[in-house]
Amino acid sequence: PLPITKDVILVAHAPQDRFGLYLIDRYGNRELLYTDPGIDSICPLVFRPRPLPPVMHGSIVPALAEKDKGQFSIENVYRGLEGQVQPGAAKYLRICEEVPTPLRQMPDGTYQADHDPFMSWYASPVDLIRGPFGWPSYVAKGVIGTVPIEADGSANFLAPARCVLFFQLLDANYNEIQRMRSVVQVRPGERRSCIGCHESRLITPDQSYLKMQAMKKDPVEPTPPPWGAGPFWFERVVQPVLDTKCVSCHNAKTPNKIDLSDTRDGESIPTSYRSLVNSGTLHHFDWGYQAGVPYKAAPYTFGTVRSRLWAILKDQNHKDVKLSGVEEQAIKCWTDL
Repeated sequence: PLPITKDVILVAHAPQDRFGLYLIDRYGNRELLYTDPGIDSICPLVFRPRPLPPVMHGSIVPALAEKDKGQFSIENVYRGLEGQVQPGAAKYLRICEEVPTPLRQMPDGTYQADHDPFMSWYASPVDLIRGPFGWPSYVAKGVIGTVPIEADGSANFLAPARCVLFFQLLDANYNEIQRMRSVVQVRPGERRSCIGCHESRLITPDQSYLKMQAMKKDPVEPTPPPWGAGPFWFERVVQPVLDTKCVSCHNAKTPNKIDLSDTRDGESIPTSYRSLVNSGTLHHFDWGYQAGVPYKAAPYTFGTVRSRLWAILKDQNHKDVKLSGVEEQAIKCWTDL
């Protein structure tokens, strides 16, 4: 609301289903000034002379813009994790991407306006699989790569522009410590920074930008995972590990055991995928509608570190199954995505 006189304010007001610009007085009288039937009208300002706002210089780095990339920096990943994560525990930041579904073009040249059928729109299988922890996924995801965390908790790295990004904090064994459950983007040449991981919005940085260890070096390029960057594909990344190390015992011919074979059911879902989720072997957030975690989830409370799979594999009686570092990383990455 913007005061016009001591009795009258200028507001954006929606008496029905569309915001318009109104004058409202202290007695509740309303007078419509402007409305557009096609779009809400909000944030009204009085048309009058005002000081010219300052011009920001140097916000875009031309050399980065030419590469279609932006730059991120983090002062200290342990800010916001105090008392829960030991300093030095975090070794990597995984740069992840939510992969959008392109809008379908209609015969008249316009694009699809809604998402019917909703459950099939964003990613498969979405609602076709539900385990003890709920839906295992929602949108399709991918990995761009990992970057190192410096000893003081700082990081400085490049990322592709115009991508829907989120970050995962990992330990030395690629276990997810904490997850960014919102998303962020950069424009070509843009630089963005944050203080920590889920830190309070009321705090300020502890040290000057240039004192961060990561800022004394050039920003690093993310290192792609061993199987390559891009959308994560269970059949190409995880299934080969299961075929090599697990399927000889865990198949359709072994009753009362989990089936990790690569056959597909009538909904084109790999048997192994459904078995791992339905059995509760892997822990994950519930992505079902209105079933998510509305609060800030504490570190070490989800994902790989809470998955029964790794306790099972540590059991000396589990057929002496040993996974290589890359094989472990593949299953952990899938779990934490």
